[in-house]
Amino acid sequence: MRDRRQLSRAGAPSLSLRAARFEDVPRVLELIEGAIDHGCQHHYDRAQRRAVYLGYASNLFVDALGPFETLVAEMDGRLAGVAQLDLDAGVLRALFVDPAIQGRGLGRALLAAVEARARAAGCSRMRGAMSLNAVPFYERAGFHPRGGPAQLRSADVRVPVVWMEKHLAPLIT
Repeated sequence: MRDRRQLSRAGAPSLSLRAARFEDVPRVLELIEGAIDHGCQHHYDRAQRRAVYLGYASNLFVDALGPFETLVAEMDGRLAGVAQLDLDAGVLRALFVDPAIQGRGLGRALLAAVEARARAAGCSRMRGAMSLNAVPFYERAGFHPRGGPAQLRSADVRVPVVWMEKHLAPLIT
């Protein structure tokens, strides 16, 4: 699960992935808010960033323990990333990395773990509404735009996104 170039160097922080717990929710929300403010600042205005955050904040308490698979990534025991997947629909609902450690391979490792879980659950594809700033990340990971530009509505604010999809190779056993 580790990105060999950046996460497994000698002396690098240890990475672990686990299911989210209810007590993780406050820290997950802090992480999401920071990631949105940092990563989206050149693509969305303040109202759009706040609306996206409020969309996650209003549902995360229920979703973290509800029908979706929510994973958290910890580095040296500290929450560093979160991803959420709707296995029934094959939809990546969220993937965020603490802005202080973005660009070091954690997002790729978290996405690989989510893809593996989707494959194991029988998903042949994974799709999601990706923020404009994250499109290059998902393109590098093999996702392709699906349809034209789209907008989500959150907290009565329109937020442009790109629906993207990746076909998942079947598990080889």
